[in-house]
Amino acid sequence: MLPSPPASSVNSPSAARNVLLQPRSRPLRSGSSKESDFINHVEEKLLAISRRYENRFSATLSEEANPDVEGRGYKNIGEEIRDLDPVADIIWISGTQDLLIQIASLQIAFLLTIALTMMTSLPCFPFMPRPTFQLLHKLDLMFASLLRGVSVGTGEPLPGSETGRSKLSTTEKVRMRGIVERTRVAIVEVAGKDGSLADVSTASQSKLTDKEDDFNMTTEDEDMDVLENENSHRRWEMDIARVYERTIVELGIALDASGPGIDGWVP
Repeated sequence: MLPSPPASSVNSPSAARNVLLQPRSRPLRSGSSKESDFINHVEEKLLAISRRYENRFSATLSEEANPDVEGRGYKNIGEEIRDLDPVADIIWISGTQDLLIQIASLQIAFLLTIALTMMTSLPCFPFMPRPTFQLLHKLDLMFASLLRGVSVGTGEPLPGSETGRSKLSTTEKVRMRGIVERTRVAIVEVAGKDGSLADVSTASQSKLTDKEDDFNMTTEDEDMDVLENENSHRRWEMDIARVYERTIVELGIALDASGPGIDGWVP
């Protein structure tokens, strides 16, 4: 069972990374041509990402020779994140909160799709800490801001939430909680799979041995490299504990305020 992140860590220095882009001052007008263009664009991007994910590890020799070929399957999760990240930014900038039928918000529906895609993809690729934590941290900031109704970075109300209150439904909050909790479990399992994090030190030691043979490194140089690697190792471990930390705090507040009857969620 994963421990809840400490409240003090919500304001930790690492939380300052990946500051969110400034959203539109007003949401796209419901039913407008711009909103339709936005929906079509995001859906096309997400469909293309889904197809590349389904074709992962199945690139032909010609596709391997030309990594920019359209529709080539992903070779690692970093490539998938490279496609997901700008889509998340577009969704955030749009400030679009209402569908034509007032059931769910466009922003949260699309962002939950991206979060679900990440959760599903994590076990299917070798673990890549840096891009993984960067996108998960960005999603954390977005979800926490939407739950508050204000930007967690600036404190300013989000477009369509001028009262500073969240417009997310209880159903959306419960679905978000399911994805968040399962992602936190998945990243612990993936990071520890086959010693993904533990092998960092082993690989570094091997590199040091090679360098010593070639360049006659001093003991001081070796100690410095090992120290840097150990610090990196600890940083990834800390980042694992901080996955969706802000969202967890905000969900706890929001769902507690919603009252009983929220535990029978369906992800």
